[in-house]
Amino acid sequence: MPGVDQVEDVLHRLGSAFVSGLRRPGYRLITATEQGFQAQTHTMAGEPALLGRWDSMELNEAEAALRTVAGRGLVIEVIGDPDGNYTVHWARDVPSLPARIVLDEDYRFPGHEEAATRRPGAADRRPTDPAILAEVRQLVADFVARHHPAGYESGYGEEEILAAEERLGVRLPEDLRALYRVIRDDRQESGLMDPFVLAPLDVLLRWNRANAPGWQDGLFDDPVIFDCHPAGHVRRVSTSGARLTFARDYGMNFGAVDLDPGPLGVSGQVLRYGRDVWAPAGYVAPSIRDLIRRAIDSLDEAHPEPPSHETRVVEVEDPAVVQAVRLGGIGEARFADLGRFRNLRSITILGVRQKVDMSIPEGLPVERVDVNASRFDPADLVATPTVSCLTLAGNDAPVSIAALAALPNLLRLDLSGAAVTDVEALASFPALRVLILNGRQWTSLLATGWRPARLAAVALGGAAGVGDAARWSRAFGSPAGYHTLGGRRR
Repeated sequence: MPGVDQVEDVLHRLGSAFVSGLRRPGYRLITATEQGFQAQTHTMAGEPALLGRWDSMELNEAEAALRTVAGRGLVIEVIGDPDGNYTVHWARDVPSLPARIVLDEDYRFPGHEEAATRRPGAADRRPTDPAILAEVRQLVADFVARHHPAGYESGYGEEEILAAEERLGVRLPEDLRALYRVIRDDRQESGLMDPFVLAPLDVLLRWNRANAPGWQDGLFDDPVIFDCHPAGHVRRVSTSGARLTFARDYGMNFGAVDLDPGPLGVSGQVLRYGRDVWAPAGYVAPSIRDLIRRAIDSLDEAHPEPPSHETRVVEVEDPAVVQAVRLGGIGEARFADLGRFRNLRSITILGVRQKVDMSIPEGLPVERVDVNASRFDPADLVATPTVSCLTLAGNDAPVSIAALAALPNLLRLDLSGAAVTDVEALASFPALRVLILNGRQWTSLLATGWRPARLAAVALGGAAGVGDAARWSRAFGSPAGYHTLGGRRR
């Protein structure tokens, strides 16, 4: 690896080339490797801007030389002014933005716990319920007579199904058991359980050996778990070992039976998850038998999709189905106007040019608030104890965040795009587990002596100078080397 003297010689050339074209003070952030580099210039206020000369022989030669000393990675911040003065901060092993570190690999947000592992073992040896078997046999016969004259291959024996259950460590719902007794699969995609296609028993085993239907999510993903429609039928968890995948559809989604339903659901109800489902799982039908009956009664009719969790307010007919609202490009916004959406869980406000009044009507179960606006007051949120995930950004004047310490369930906070006056107040937040700040905010917070005793994850977002990024890296265990040199263009 090139020595410090070689690197600094190239960086002096880079600093001199940068200030040669400046008309106002600014800085340039550069990430360089042996393969190339990325660069962006900024005003001293941190706003991206086109500053200096981007195509001069001196700059091109300095950048070519930079590749020869960059090694596996070099992050550089060149600060300059029109008088020819420059300062260069540089470091190796500083993460590119956004940078994330998980401190507690075992922590999960409520409802996002890892599914309990199903273990092979002795299974319930009772034969399939004879009444349900007779009913499913008749339903399949009716479907074959009306829609599928080719019929199906004969199903599995009781011992084959029992062997599969012993490997799964769970008994299948009676009507799914019965269906496997009658047919082996639906490889012809007949529409017997429209929109699903029954998988063979060996495929069911493969699908369910390790994976649990739902979201395999992390601490930096959207933590809100939306209710399925109708609400209360499916437990609000991100994944569950009590859901067994048994079928696929025609659009990269899967069907699952649910053995651990919500308070209004029934064991064996059918769920859908995958590409087209916003929640971890969507409610489809009370049972396998209901799916087959529906196919028999209305195979050629279009089935309405369950309502989306997010919709434009002006189009809402049933306020009860709205769980997420997204507004943008408006002059001002008032959360009080959303009071009719009694099941609202997520509010996103983008690009509001005036003040956002974030006072949430009493009783709304809002968990996630994401506001990017010119003016807002974080204290508006303290009367809504359900808020667990908060992102603030875009404000013109710095705001105080101290009042947010009153939120007992605030687990994740992102201030990396916001201007705040009292970042040190974060030390008093009782529930905080995931914190995302920009470089200057982290530097100010760490300077108070604060240490992340309870945090499960941290991230460096927004803007960050090389020094800020290096200090952040060192605070969380990465030995980033940080150097500074200065000069003046001759």
